[in-house]
Amino acid sequence: MNQAIPYLTFPGTCREAMSFYADALDGEVTTMTTLADSPLDVPPEAAALIFNAEVRAGDLVLKASDNPEHDGSVSSISLFVPFDDAAERDSLFDKLSVDGMVLFPIDGPFGMVEDQFGTRWMLTTDG
Repeated sequence: MNQAIPYLTFPGTCREAMSFYADALDGEVTTMTTLADSPLDVPPEAAALIFNAEVRAGDLVLKASDNPEHDGSVSSISLFVPFDDAAERDSLFDKLSVDGMVLFPIDGPFGMVEDQFGTRWMLTTDG
């Protein structure tokens, strides 16, 4: 397992927020992929929303995306954890799922679970 990365979710303001953080942290936006450029089938009105964004500033990494269903009333933060080993990822996924809720079953390199305390974990072998 590698370092856990904070994953932020925004109600349609991801592009602006990540640009702001890159500037404020004297870093750079290293990834900015829209839903239109993702493997998802999305309606035209959602095409410009951000599917995946990343800011790097020194050793700090922030990942983020838009979620149009997010009401914006509270921060939405998940932990994004890349693994070199799928078996290690799967083991942690199973442990976190106990008394929790599977949000995205592991399909290929990615799975997402909300643990029993409400923390969301994004586990991947595709860093």
